[in-house]
Amino acid sequence: MFFGFLHRVFGAVGHVFGHIPHLFHMHHPLITIFGGHRVVAIFVTVTTTIVIGVGGVTIIIGPTNGDTTPQIPGQEQTAPAPKPDKSPTREDKIRTWWHENGVKDAEKPLADNEVRQSPFYSVSVSAVDGTDSDNSSFTYMSIPRNGNPMRSDLNDDGAKFQADNHVTMSWSSFEYDTDVYVDVTLQTGAKLSDVNQVTVRPAKANIEKKLLDDKTVRLYIPQNNDGYRLSVEFAPELMDVYRYQGGLTLEGGEGHEYVGTEPKNSMLLFAQPWASRVDPTTIPTEADGTITYVTPGEVTNLDTVDTDIVYFKAGTYWMTNKYSANLPDRVKWVYFEPGAFVKGAFQFGVNENITNYKVTGYGVLSSEQYLYETDMSNGYKTLEHKDGANCHATCVKALKFTSTTPHQVLDLQGVTIKEPSYHSFVEYGFRPVDPEKGSMSDAEFAEAVARNSAIEGANEQSFSQRVRNYQQVGSWYWQTDGMELYPGSTMKSSFFHTNDDAMKLYHSNVDVSNVVVWKNDNGPVFQWGWNYRNTENVKVDGTTVVHSLMNNSGATNTCVFNSSPHWNGGAFDYSDPSTTLKNWTISNTVVEGSVNCGFRIYALSNMENFKIINFHVDSWNGQPEANVVSRLTRPANKAGKKVTIGNETVDHNGIEIRNFSVGDTFVTKAGGNWASNELGRLDFDADCWDNWNATADGKPENMPTLSVEGLKDQESLDSRHLSFKGATDGNRVVVTVNGVNTELPVVDGAFSADLTLDRAINSVRVSAYSPENTVSRASYTIYSFGDKIGTLSDPSGDDFGAGTVVYPKSENFNPGSFDLLETSVYRDNDHYQFVTRMGAPVNNPWGMNQMSTQRLNIYIRSEANTSTDVTPLLAGTNTFANGGWDYVLIADGRSESLPYNMGVYDNAGTLKGEVTLKVAGDRIMMSVDRSALDGVDLAKASYQVSIYSSSEDGEGVGNVRPIYSAECYAGGKGCPDFVKNFRFGGGKGIFTNESPYDSDTTDSNAIDIISGAIEQSKALSVNEDGKVVVPFVGFDVRH
Repeated sequence: MFFGFLHRVFGAVGHVFGHIPHLFHMHHPLITIFGGHRVVAIFVTVTTTIVIGVGGVTIIIGPTNGDTTPQIPGQEQTAPAPKPDKSPTREDKIRTWWHENGVKDAEKPLADNEVRQSPFYSVSVSAVDGTDSDNSSFTYMSIPRNGNPMRSDLNDDGAKFQADNHVTMSWSSFEYDTDVYVDVTLQTGAKLSDVNQVTVRPAKANIEKKLLDDKTVRLYIPQNNDGYRLSVEFAPELMDVYRYQGGLTLEGGEGHEYVGTEPKNSMLLFAQPWASRVDPTTIPTEADGTITYVTPGEVTNLDTVDTDIVYFKAGTYWMTNKYSANLPDRVKWVYFEPGAFVKGAFQFGVNENITNYKVTGYGVLSSEQYLYETDMSNGYKTLEHKDGANCHATCVKALKFTSTTPHQVLDLQGVTIKEPSYHSFVEYGFRPVDPEKGSMSDAEFAEAVARNSAIEGANEQSFSQRVRNYQQVGSWYWQTDGMELYPGSTMKSSFFHTNDDAMKLYHSNVDVSNVVVWKNDNGPVFQWGWNYRNTENVKVDGTTVVHSLMNNSGATNTCVFNSSPHWNGGAFDYSDPSTTLKNWTISNTVVEGSVNCGFRIYALSNMENFKIINFHVDSWNGQPEANVVSRLTRPANKAGKKVTIGNETVDHNGIEIRNFSVGDTFVTKAGGNWASNELGRLDFDADCWDNWNATADGKPENMPTLSVEGLKDQESLDSRHLSFKGATDGNRVVVTVNGVNTELPVVDGAFSADLTLDRAINSVRVSAYSPENTVSRASYTIYSFGDKIGTLSDPSGDDFGAGTVVYPKSENFNPGSFDLLETSVYRDNDHYQFVTRMGAPVNNPWGMNQMSTQRLNIYIRSEANTSTDVTPLLAGTNTFANGGWDYVLIADGRSESLPYNMGVYDNAGTLKGEVTLKVAGDRIMMSVDRSALDGVDLAKASYQVSIYSSSEDGEGVGNVRPIYSAECYAGGKGCPDFVKNFRFGGGKGIFTNESPYDSDTTDSNAIDIISGAIEQSKALSVNEDGKVVVPFVGFDVRH
């Protein structure tokens, strides 16, 4: 079409063009469309340039230069693009760049044509040999949400902590081809007195440093063809971060758990190899295809580009928050020249004839103009959180590709992604068109993408990447993942600041090396879970985690190494034993500073020959050990068949953990320091014992045999007395109870012990030693609450209320954690202990007092109470009892306001005593003074035990969250999106904004009760009087 147009133009001036073939040799035309009206065609020749004007058309023929290249202008562009501060020649060794439109502002959004410049740091680069000195390097800066307020429809977007505390991230990039000095000046007014007040990470870079004055440090950075990615940290800028009540804070104190230390205003250096010399194929020329040179300014018309390459010279460009580039199918390459700053996003077309896509150059691609979850399918408005909506497929992403069946490779080099508003990089298998069904709908495609499902006809397996010298900064929002690497991909020498999975290892034949990660709180470093798959030959080497704020103790998708449970609500019955992960090696991973945990592996596929070599952690953070242990478990499929893991101890074909160290100490199985209450914190499932091993080079591995009888992990004793015996071929045995060691005599390989326990929760460890001092250990948690009075039992798996109740979808409500199994009562000197065992661990995801989501009520009816009147239970339960009650014990980790807070109350609502709450694993323990229950013989009393979903003030009556109807839970009846995530469903009413926050209060809000001989579904059904009346139950067995 275009050449037909040229033919008509040439016909009008044929007397000029008739001799074109004799004048010069034509190369690729360079074409630009000016708003769809004016066309400029440029032909390159060796000697001649001809400019012809015909009507509204200008044709330039001949050698191109800086003034005659075609450009897509901004609509109101009035000034040429600023150029780098110098044009490098072959002899140059340093290249820096500058933005005259830089604005030093750390608080508010900037104008479209402005670039945020750091007010806290400045950078200068000089050659060590003195040939090139004092090159000022522009210091960019990112602030949370680009200075915008948080969306009003969200309680948090992942950026809340950083925004509230004015956290920033500055960086400077430069090209170099010689050893350089980089001078970094702190401009906050703080003073330095010692060079050791400056830390450069990663430590393995071994960067030499010198203090020039009280605010400037000089770094010696040697020439390196891979470059360096460094964090330069000044002591006055460091902040200690804590977890408190489920969130991050800078305030320490009682109940505040230390998470980590990092700079409030961070400063990064990206020392980049000279691309034209070490990686020349990353810079386009006319020989690579037709080129569009975009003019700095507003750019909202890239959808009509008719060239192979889009080239951004140094300058500032913006697409506005209502546009992202949907590039035509022919575009194969976008290049960002050093000094180019582009506010926008790019979606490449679908073209099976393109085998090599490229996004290259040391410029910046910023998503700062887009808000969190900007939805292209909704007119670039933010995602509306209702009816289970997501925008996995339609949210703006900085770079988006769609693969075809012929194999395609993406070269991704040099670019710095700033402030992603969602995932920064995605590649989807091409969405096919079915002749009968038509194309998949956006909703169907989004669902398939979100669930990592196979899309019929789509082929993301035919896409791979070559990633190098790539950076991602300012990832404040949730869901700002790092990089998913497709089959056959390589990645090296890159940097990721992420608030979700840093590296997604879902595909085979992947090779990653020398990556630096700065981890925000959400997601792990390495992720290979969420779905089952066949994956093999994965190699990752040399990853350094310079900082981590990971802290969610109840999360399954956290730690350094992670395979998350299936995406289907975190379900634990979605594994596939027909799929296998094999031949993986992740080596030389270093965590500088502190981190919450090392491993959480919920194996959704079989695992064979999986190696984690040379994993080092400086230290664990300050969270309670029980909350941040590492896990290895083998979920089953729906048929009950578990995945398998190779036998490592015999066949060396399972999970090998070699040279795993915390601080200065190696963690080994033979050394006995691996367990959950030891240095290694490995709380791996017992049925995985032979599937893993932890060894260290030069350390002995042969352990003595050890068997123990009479001890069972998580056992509750009927008294304080503990007896056990065992056997070993070792020469000595030590039992450690709550940190106190007692050596047991070994006679003919046998030993025994009789002990008295003095705590409710006891750590018991039996250690058998060989003459070489290797050790086998068996560790147990033993509960001892005093002398048992009696037990109330309840069936497993009936945490469904009247039969229809379902859990919230949020992983904070882990399945089984509202399933009552038994309540036992103990007499312990001057206290009573009420211990309730649940069907799953009771987590504390929001960091409240021991637990966050459960509210447990135990009503006591004395033998003397003969009332048969139907009596209401506590407000908000919507439940009655078939008789009067005398006392109620309340356990609730976050209820603060009387009369509904934790304690012992009589039936008049009078507080009779305090409750001391302790949660360990699947047990909720309430300790009360015996005087609070004066006059009641607990052995002869009857009880009603019921559990509810705990609420904050303003969410439900009596600090009980209502159970909403199935329709409301599904998003119907105008119910808000948070219902399905944070409320139980299957009740009768719908959400209301005012008390009682439920349109129907006839149905009980109990999720499980102990109902004795009466079937629970019947007990929790609404009777003919419109009430739910539940029974009192006596002990199964009295002691």
